Order: sequence, then structure tokens, then C-alpha cells
Amino acid sequence: MMNVPLLDDIHDAARLVAFACQPRMRPLADKTYDDLLERYRSSTEFRDLTDNVADGLGLDVIAAHPQEGLIVHPLPGGMFSFRLADYHKLRPEQRMMMGLIHIAIAARAYPTPADLEEESIKRVSVSDVDGFLRHLIGELKREAEDSDGLIATNAEFDRAWHAYDRMVSVKPSRRGNGWAMSCTYYWITHVLDWLVGQGMAQRAPEFGAGHYRLLHRFRLQVAEVAGPAVFDKIADIRRRQVADDPPCLPSGVNE
Repeated sequence: MMNVPLLDDIHDAARLVAFACQPRMRPLADKTYDDLLERYRSSTEFRDLTDNVADGLGLDVIAAHPQEGLIVHPLPGGMFSFRLADYHKLRPEQRMMMGLIHIAIAARAYPTPADLEEESIKRVSVSDVDGFLRHLIGELKREAEDSDGLIATNAEFDRAWHAYDRMVSVKPSRRGNGWAMSCTYYWITHVLDWLVGQGMAQRAPEFGAGHYRLLHRFRLQVAEVAGPAVFDKIADIRRRQVADDPPCLPSGVNE
């Protein structure tokens, strides 16, 4: 006879999923969250129940990390799924450029499957990301020249990197309190700050302005979606670059 979950168990499973939907919440900061997470990790029945609750909400549970909590990934088409079109106030080229920056951050930090398995927290800076994207664009231009312009590419990817290439790296805002929207540092900072808001990164000002830590939550999300042709292309260029450019340093390692 199939066991029917008690209402209290359903309530607890739903509460744990609710914690997961607050990505900046950490179990060590909330005893209830910590207890529910430990129950998820130790009880097969409660884990199955929580996974089913999450699935019903359009979420896939990808990890139960002791420090970062229950990590979920939105299923395609679900109410939690995010699309670049949701940046409705931005022009299409700006949205595509932000998508390119997201992928570049991921590919720079995790260019190989082994990197995605490694638990160390990576550190990047705005200048790191911009430098890699400038290198990437240079490689793409050389490939196009070597192929007499016949290299097969993704149209949106092309529009994104051409838009990026047209911008200068650094231009202070008129108020002098940040970067102007017409420079790439502004857009990289915007993307990294968005990752902070999603609990996937932390600012690391002790290493200097514009430095960030990429957390396990980000690594696991990247592992969940890695594989599209554009990501593979950028990661391949990053792997070729690594011989001359050290990879992102683990948090706390001096440059």
C-alpha cells in the first residue's frame, strides 16, 4: 500500500522549496531552514516529497548544499524561468550582449567539465571578464578571416559580440559615481550584480573594486545548462587561452 504523506510533511516540503526560492537565504542563518535541509539530505521519503513539490512549481532540485542550501533550477516554460526578453526596458542588442556576458563569465570560470566538478569558489573581476571578452572577440575575428568570412556562426551571438566590440571598456558616468551605459564595464557590473542578487555571487571588495566571488550555486547552475554550442565555443577559446592566462583564482588566493 502506498504511503500517503501527512499534511505536516507536505507543509514542510513546501516551506523548504520556499527557502530555495530565496537564493540569498543561507541555512546557517535560519535554524528552520537548516533543519529542513538536513531532513532533505537524510530522509529519502522527505526528499522525494520535496522534489515533487518543486517539480509541481516548475523547479528542478539540483543540489542540497550544506552552506548554500537547496539549489533549484527553473524548468523551461515554468513560472520561475528567466528569459533575456524579461529585460523589457533594454534594446534587443543590449539583452543579447548581457546574455553573452553571462556565458563568458561561466566559460571563463569553468572552461572544462573538471572545473564544473571542483568545489573551490572562483574569483573574477570586471576587468577579468572584459579582458576575456576582448580576447574572445579577437579570436572570432581571426577565425572569420581564416575562413574567408564563411565560418558558421549563431546570428544572435554575432550581434551580441559586435555590439560589445563597438563599445569602449571604460567610461565614467556623468555623475562620477559609476560607469556610463555606453561602456562594457557598466554591463559586466550589471550582470555580476544581478548574480549577487540571485545568490550566485558575492562582492569581494577586499580584493579591490569590481571583484566578485562566484559561489557554488552559480557553478551548479552552469553545470545544469552547459552544453549549448555558444557556451562550448566560448569555453574552447578559454581553454586555449589558459596556457597564457591563469584561470580564475580560488577565493582567498593572492594574485
